[in-house]
Amino acid sequence: MSAERRAAAAGSLPWTAGALAFAILPHLRLIDPWIGSLALMLIGWRLLADRRGWPLPGRVSRALLTVCAGVAVFATRGAVTGLDAGSALLVLMAGLKMVETQTRRDHVIVMFIGWFLCLAALLHDQSPLTAAWVMVAFWLLAATLLIVARTGAGGLARSPFGITGRMLLLALPLMIALFLFFPRVAGHFWGIPGSDRAISGLSDELSPGDISELTLADTVAFRVRFDGPLPPPEERYWRGPVLSETDGYSWWQPHAQLYPFQALEPSGSPLGYQVTMEPSGRRTLFALEMVDGIPATLGRQSWDYRLIAAHPVDAVIQYRMASHTRYRTGGPLATSSRRHNLSLPAGANPRSRELALDLREKTGTDRALIAAVLQRFRDQEFFYTLRPPLLQRNAVDDFLFNTRRGFCGHFATSFTTLMRAAGIPARVVTGYQGGDWNPRGGYLVVRQSHAHAWSEVWLEGSGWTRVDPTAAVAPERILQDLQSALPEEDPAPGRLMRSIGVLWELSLTLDRLRAAWNDWIVRYSADTQTSLLEELGFEEPDWRQLGVALIIALGCGLLLVVVSLAWSYRPTKVDGPQRWYLKFGRRLAAAGLPRQPQETATAYLGRIVEARPDLAGQATAITLAYLAARYEPFTGGAQLTRLSELVRRFRP
Repeated sequence: MSAERRAAAAGSLPWTAGALAFAILPHLRLIDPWIGSLALMLIGWRLLADRRGWPLPGRVSRALLTVCAGVAVFATRGAVTGLDAGSALLVLMAGLKMVETQTRRDHVIVMFIGWFLCLAALLHDQSPLTAAWVMVAFWLLAATLLIVARTGAGGLARSPFGITGRMLLLALPLMIALFLFFPRVAGHFWGIPGSDRAISGLSDELSPGDISELTLADTVAFRVRFDGPLPPPEERYWRGPVLSETDGYSWWQPHAQLYPFQALEPSGSPLGYQVTMEPSGRRTLFALEMVDGIPATLGRQSWDYRLIAAHPVDAVIQYRMASHTRYRTGGPLATSSRRHNLSLPAGANPRSRELALDLREKTGTDRALIAAVLQRFRDQEFFYTLRPPLLQRNAVDDFLFNTRRGFCGHFATSFTTLMRAAGIPARVVTGYQGGDWNPRGGYLVVRQSHAHAWSEVWLEGSGWTRVDPTAAVAPERILQDLQSALPEEDPAPGRLMRSIGVLWELSLTLDRLRAAWNDWIVRYSADTQTSLLEELGFEEPDWRQLGVALIIALGCGLLLVVVSLAWSYRPTKVDGPQRWYLKFGRRLAAAGLPRQPQETATAYLGRIVEARPDLAGQATAITLAYLAARYEPFTGGAQLTRLSELVRRFRP
């Protein structure tokens, strides 16, 4: 490549570096910090090298850097394929590509890498904010590509951003048509090839303080639209992981164990609703207690009534459920289940065991024992707080007899331990409780701050029964919200926003827009497409009618493009002075003196005088009248009248 062409390509280096960095930015919160930092440092080094004239690395050095980058990503992520590892490798390779960028071809390759980064960002996150960022990045990359293509060729007649922006706007009708009516395959595209990380939400293990840390996040976990009225707060328990194994400090789900399923005996009519769940990276689905069955295509229900998705929830999903908030579990408890839900680690929490046995001796029945423990929580100085003190290894003993300050996880685990020690099968259930009603959209918003833990005990005649010891200490947490239950000095998530009416209303409106985005963009599927065709008047839509709708939509989109182009390139309106001057030019053209497109009125006059001296006087008078009528505002009216008279009399 010639030195001149290299210099021309170097002139667009800042644009290329800026566009690539803009495309990398959405990945910084998704990949390992060192990868994003290194990629941006490589881009910055390339700009500095161009400014200071430093030599670029040779072929051997670049090959070694590439191998080291691949090995480092593999050592960090355990793979170089898949959504997470692949995105990390792509970001790092983009930075390395900038190190060797010199020619126009290199710049073009970098732009295409930037577009792949835009796609990878949408595979990770389909929020409106990410989509808006990607659209701007796509526009910036397209404009930079135009700058690279035209650098050294006389520059651009118009702004590259204006040109590419107009091109993208012209393509918008066709994009909408393809999005709405191009045949959709079953399933969703966004989750491919899948993320290997847990994004947010409840885990399969609970230690003291875990849920209190999660509740500090006010991000949305899922949204719920009910078929009927909103259930009361005391029935809004969203069941998640069930924890039945413990070492005296932590609780977790049993692994590779199966126990008999206790059939549900519902009471009353089921409550129907639709859940739109945000990505969590886990396989747990959430529903109101209790769901009697789950569609096989969605997942399965375990022996402890957990809902397990067929695949990790790495994209926004939507599912319908029907729950019986009033129920009992029939039949006797199997011996294996009873033994499993009574087990406690030997030697752990001895004071709690002693307390449980003492209460058992005083109360006699299971229900009386439960009431006694709950009354103990009410009567003694137990405090509900997001900032509990650290607990010793015998966490339940330390909480019940020393600190007495805790969150829902502390109360649920200590209550469950007391129940088991007293001979009542019990387990810890985690999930969410409550939710914020959004009147703008008519749905319930369940956030990470609504994360909760409660207990489940086996009672003869009722089966597995929910007992929430937190309600005995802080009933406001169940009947109102988290902010009402916490003391003022605790950092309650969303408290400031909820206290300022305007901000809270704004947040609800923004959440309504996010929910609409999920419904119409992220979750637009084959079923949604069929519903749209039915609304447009197609009866029993099939692939033929879908093809007809696609052709009609594409035709309308192309028509809009044609109309837009025709309007853009329409002849400009001619004003009065120009109309008479053009008539003057046409008469001269008929006499063999046409005006050239690039010629000014003064230059044209000079050529007329030189070619036809006999017309010099008339041509000069017409030209001066035209210039005065066109550019002298105070004499334009009189000069226009004079110009029209001169042109009428002009006969070359």
